[in-house]
Amino acid sequence: MDRGIKILVVDDDKDYNLYLTKFLSDEGYITKGITKPMDTISALEQEKFHIVILDLKMPQISGTELLKEIKSKHHNICVIILTGYPSFKTAVETMKLDAFDYLKKPFDLNDLRKALNNAQKTYCLVGSSKDRLKSSVGKKLKSLRKSKKITQKQLANRTGLSPSLLSQIENGQIAASLTTLDKLSASLNVKIAYFLDEEAGESTAKINEDFQF
Repeated sequence: MDRGIKILVVDDDKDYNLYLTKFLSDEGYITKGITKPMDTISALEQEKFHIVILDLKMPQISGTELLKEIKSKHHNICVIILTGYPSFKTAVETMKLDAFDYLKKPFDLNDLRKALNNAQKTYCLVGSSKDRLKSSVGKKLKSLRKSKKITQKQLANRTGLSPSLLSQIENGQIAASLTTLDKLSASLNVKIAYFLDEEAGESTAKINEDFQF
C-alpha cells in the first residue's frame, strides 16, 4: 500500500536509521534516511517531505537546534522527535518549537504508528488520495514507457508534450490533466482507464476532484 506520504528520517545511528526507514517503507510510506544532520535542510529543499522523524542527540548540531532551523524554513512540516535520553526539559523545549510528538527510544512500534496516524489527521495528510493518484499514474506511465523501450524525448515528440512535463508526471510531482492522459494513452496504445484503475481507487465520478484542468 502506497500512502503517498513522504517521511525523512534524521538519525546519525546508521543501524537505527536503516531499521526505521525499512519499517516505515513496509508500512507504506515513502521514506528517506540521512545520517548527517547537517544535510537535513538541503534534503528538505531538494525534495518535499510531509513528516520528519528527528533524533535529538546527534553530533555537530543538537536535535533541538535543528528542529528550530527546520521550522524556521518549513513551518508547516510535521516533526516527530525521537530520543534515547528523554527529559522534561527537552520535551518542553521541542513542544515549544512546535514538534508534533516526542517519543523515547526504544519505543513500541504501535506508539510510532499512533503518532503517525495522528500526524496525518492533524496535518490533513489522511487519505492523501490526490498524492496516491499522482504517484500511481506516474509509476504506470514510467513502467509502460520503459516496457515499450520509448524514451521521454520520443514520447514527448509523439504526444506534443514537453519532456519536463512528462518527467514531473512520472515522478508524481504534478497531476496530469485528462487531456494529457488522453494523448498518452493514444500514443502508448492503452485505454485511459489503464492509468486510473486499481491503485488509484477512484471512481470516474471523482476524477474531477483529483485532476487539474
